[in-house]
Amino acid sequence: MQISTQALQAALAKVQPGWQLLEARQLSARAAILHLRPQADAPQRLMLLWHSARDRGRNPDIAQQEYALLRSLSEAGLAAPRPLLLADSAALPFLITEFVAGETRFAAADLPAFCDRLAGILCQIHSLCIAHDFLPASGQALAADLRERTPETFGIRAALRATAPQVPCNAATLLHGDFWLGNLLWRGERLAAIIDWEDAMVGDPLADLGKSRLEMLWALGEEALALYTAAYQARNAQLDYSALAFWDLWGALRLAHFAKWSPTHKIPRMRAQYERFIAAALAGLP
Repeated sequence: MQISTQALQAALAKVQPGWQLLEARQLSARAAILHLRPQADAPQRLMLLWHSARDRGRNPDIAQQEYALLRSLSEAGLAAPRPLLLADSAALPFLITEFVAGETRFAAADLPAFCDRLAGILCQIHSLCIAHDFLPASGQALAADLRERTPETFGIRAALRATAPQVPCNAATLLHGDFWLGNLLWRGERLAAIIDWEDAMVGDPLADLGKSRLEMLWALGEEALALYTAAYQARNAQLDYSALAFWDLWGALRLAHFAKWSPTHKIPRMRAQYERFIAAALAGLP
């Protein structure tokens, strides 16, 4: 973990004066659990979040933006971690938020009901009326991706470049940017929290839908992909879906590296699903 104990203790003194830091246990490349001991009570937990050098390079204000967004989400009543502190360090800014207990879920006894629930959660995000003008526009991220000249297969980037000028856009909304099952925490049947908002932006809601469709295919399969998509469209019949294939392709481009991170036995299945998803999107381009 790149954040020093001294920096953590100084930050925690502002959030919980007199509390002792017992342990910082890293969970991922950008998150850790802080175990704290109050003066006379049982140990408690908070979350520590930071951002990679790559993310800070493309967006120097990413920590401040995530903190501001989490505040807005909390005030709006969305199930998201409540931010407690932004340590605006020049070396490595970081956030401290409340700890939300919960479990991820990658299976469903009632698949149609679960897919409808997931579509409803994404629709709730897209319908939020909160200040988000401080977030980057999805068009900026798309343009940056299209400027890259890294080798790729399937001609995704070339197809996006050729099609982008003709793509109709829906009214811009808040986008989570990385909506998938791993970023939803549950307690029983109740949604406990939507986490990992570092990729949030503002843009066409189909940009969120397209990327999450591929995630849904990987996590739950073809049937779930169809059910999830139909449930989202039924809840948002006013949207123009003629360019969904375009946003599917951009989602596939953003997730092109994902199969390499997966356990070895999953890679062939995910790769085959990925190729079919891209082929369908290329065939469906406007």
